[in-house]
Amino acid sequence: MGEFELATWIRERFDRAGLITDSGPSVSWGPNAARTHYEPSATDSLPITSGALLLVDLWAKEPDGVYADQTWMAAIGVPSERDGRLWTIVRDARDAALNLIRRRVRGGEPVRGAEGDAAAKQVIGKAQYLEFTQSRTGHSIDRYGLHGFGPPIDDTETYDGRLLIPGVGFSVEPGIYLPGETGVRSEVNVVVGEADIVVTPDAYQSELIVV
Repeated sequence: MGEFELATWIRERFDRAGLITDSGPSVSWGPNAARTHYEPSATDSLPITSGALLLVDLWAKEPDGVYADQTWMAAIGVPSERDGRLWTIVRDARDAALNLIRRRVRGGEPVRGAEGDAAAKQVIGKAQYLEFTQSRTGHSIDRYGLHGFGPPIDDTETYDGRLLIPGVGFSVEPGIYLPGETGVRSEVNVVVGEADIVVTPDAYQSELIVV
């Protein structure tokens, strides 16, 4: 199976479930996973074979609903030591942002999107991969669209000082991208409540899937 065939299979399942999406999904194997806005096509698609990572980024919504946006990572075959380490760094960066936001909300303390981005980037920087990040850690998600008008998780493209107040939704999706080699990202969605945050999916990825 190739990237395009898997993307088509996912879209067919969305249709069967009555879900709506205006594009995607992004199915990226090996070096294509370093292309952050890549979507396979019938003429631009690699076969999914052993020896590299597979990135699947998918987004959809129910009619008149709010988008869900998730990214999952798998190793096709036993992952290399480097690829396994990249996954661990990205997962820990994601969790650093989530833990900061969760702790502040539970404690009734103010928290800004920029602070979540900084927490994730600190983990990546400590591992010496900061130069291989390409964007902020997350974007707003609201009823206006997949990329909404609320505060993003951003201290990279700009400093977003808006507070993450109850009702705000956004993605948390740090990534490391090695041009021509591989890309690793983990993406979950967050809604801020009055005294806690809700993270979806409930059982978000904690270990690299090995196929």
